[in-house]
Amino acid sequence: MLKRYTRDEMGKVWLEKNKFRNWLLVEICVLRARQKMEELPFETISLDLIEKVCIDPEEINRIEEQSTGHDMVAFLLHVSPQLPEELRPWLHRGLTSYDVEDTALSLQLRDSLQILFGTLVRLMGAVREVAMKYKYVPEVGRTHGIHAEPITFGVKCANWYDELHRHLDRLDKLSFTICVGKMSGAVGMYTLHPKVEELVCADLGLKPIISTQIISRDIIAEYMGTLGLVAATIGKIATNLRLLSQTEIREVMEPFGVKQKGSSAMPHKKNPILCERIAGLARIILSNVHVPLENLSTCWHERSLDNSSNERVAIVDSSILLDYIMAKLTGILEKMRVFPERMMTNLDLTRGLIFSQDVMMLVAEKSGLPREEAHTLVRDIALRCWENGADFLKVLLDDESIMQFVSEEELRACFNLHAKLQYTDYIFKRVFG
Repeated sequence: MLKRYTRDEMGKVWLEKNKFRNWLLVEICVLRARQKMEELPFETISLDLIEKVCIDPEEINRIEEQSTGHDMVAFLLHVSPQLPEELRPWLHRGLTSYDVEDTALSLQLRDSLQILFGTLVRLMGAVREVAMKYKYVPEVGRTHGIHAEPITFGVKCANWYDELHRHLDRLDKLSFTICVGKMSGAVGMYTLHPKVEELVCADLGLKPIISTQIISRDIIAEYMGTLGLVAATIGKIATNLRLLSQTEIREVMEPFGVKQKGSSAMPHKKNPILCERIAGLARIILSNVHVPLENLSTCWHERSLDNSSNERVAIVDSSILLDYIMAKLTGILEKMRVFPERMMTNLDLTRGLIFSQDVMMLVAEKSGLPREEAHTLVRDIALRCWENGADFLKVLLDDESIMQFVSEEELRACFNLHAKLQYTDYIFKRVFG
């Protein structure tokens, strides 16, 4: 992954050195388990042994490329000479590569998930702050990109928050799903005693799982699918902020530095480049979701290797990118500019057409006409106003086909903005408690 999109904490989780360190941790936990079962004639084996081994990813890769053609064998050749002499014959004994690699991957997924959880919590805090600040600020609601009925900018943000909260629950549940380990050998039939698996997993804080040579990829698919869901919401929020930043709308603007340049050609430009970047990177995460699904569905018998290469890219990239775009969106929300006066200007653009539903319901109620006839009556007037830009209320007041059923007072009451927003507190209570 490009350093440009990698935050330090998440980047460290997916460093090759950390991957190999987790491999060594699993191997040492196996030795510890076998020692506890009195299979090894040694005193207690300490986890501190890890710190005595120097892990050099470049050297491991060199051994693999120039000699073994196998990453686990290269790893073992690298670390074995650094272990106490009496332990070397027991290293990796009775294990297959993916006893170590899949169990170690679970450790990386767990660490990654903890970071993602924290990043999402901070993002939700930023969304909540914006929602509270603009709780009662009127804004036009848009469906199909067209002005519909009034909302508030706070309610828009509250909807984002509620969606993110569901993702937080998903990440929390995922933390139980991914924390699994296996020591069941080449085809899942246990070369070593199953007790070894139980002890290793207990040492690592994982749950033993029945497996073939590899842990079933439904677990990886759930991890990647959950990341995809979160990324889709982040992309949606960024896209909507971009739309609200358009010159013709101009209701929000993402942060723009004092020395920042929006265009090499046009000095006036203030482009929503951060939101565009987020939306673009979210696509990569979404495109990666299908990878583990195919790995799951096309696995041959007890194991095939076609998952290994793509997982090295897809899992790492998706984890790093989701952390990045959530953090970037948090920064945007914390510093973006919001223009309530512009929201009010846009709210009035259709000159009252956004209250057409209330007018239609009033006419249906007072006239006794079937709802569809009342709808057609109001629609015909509304569409004429749409075309010529006339004031909807004034046209209605002058139209006998409407006024024969309703009074002026009743009609004017349909254009009450505050009535449209009267359940804002209810919505916020539902979302924020």
